[in-house]
Amino acid sequence: MNKIEIFPAIDLYSRKVVRLTGGDFEKIKEYGDDPVETALSFAEAGARWIHLIDLEGAEKGSPVHLKELEKVAASTGLPVQYGGGLRTEEDVALALSSGAKRVYLGSLLFKGSPRTLWKRFGNSIVPSVDVKNGTVALSGWTEVTQLPPEEAITELLRIGYSTFLVTSVSRDGTASGPDLKLYENLTKTNGHILAAGGIRDKKDLSDLSKIGVSGAVLGKSIYEGTIDLREAVEEFGIC
Repeated sequence: MNKIEIFPAIDLYSRKVVRLTGGDFEKIKEYGDDPVETALSFAEAGARWIHLIDLEGAEKGSPVHLKELEKVAASTGLPVQYGGGLRTEEDVALALSSGAKRVYLGSLLFKGSPRTLWKRFGNSIVPSVDVKNGTVALSGWTEVTQLPPEEAITELLRIGYSTFLVTSVSRDGTASGPDLKLYENLTKTNGHILAAGGIRDKKDLSDLSKIGVSGAVLGKSIYEGTIDLREAVEEFGIC
């Protein structure tokens, strides 16, 4: 079995830890009001990374949780990957200077110049390929393009990008199981695929490991207790 990187997720809205269901901002559930405390619990469970999602930033089109990013990075000492609402190069630079090890981008990358971003930031950028109804979605999942995810990743690989965060939007926050067919197809591109959306238990992690993904983002499953983060890290995680 291939070991994979486990990314416990902290979704932020109004400075609270939340989750959406199916990417719907009308279906929001709170899981706490202290993201630093949540991040420290993940670190104590053995996580090597923190996956921070600025949902409010994604909705509004500019980052609004950079202070929380700074606090999480400083308090845990863990690398943090951060995304949501980063729509300019200055936003990217600010997130990196606020403590992000790397940032994940969708709208800025696909609407702007991925070559220019690569030249300035290199591997500090993880392309965020959010898949909704079979094509890439942008702008906080509110805008759907005609671009297939395989085509998007293949083109970005040519530029130099290597790691891709792929979210199955309709399954995000549902704990209904990952879209294994989607991920299996995308691993054939030879990109390093980080799977997000729908992961509910250790069998899902085992299935994702078998098809060759490089990492898995865990959200609702750890907040609802269907996955024990410590066990997941010990059994499936890269040491």
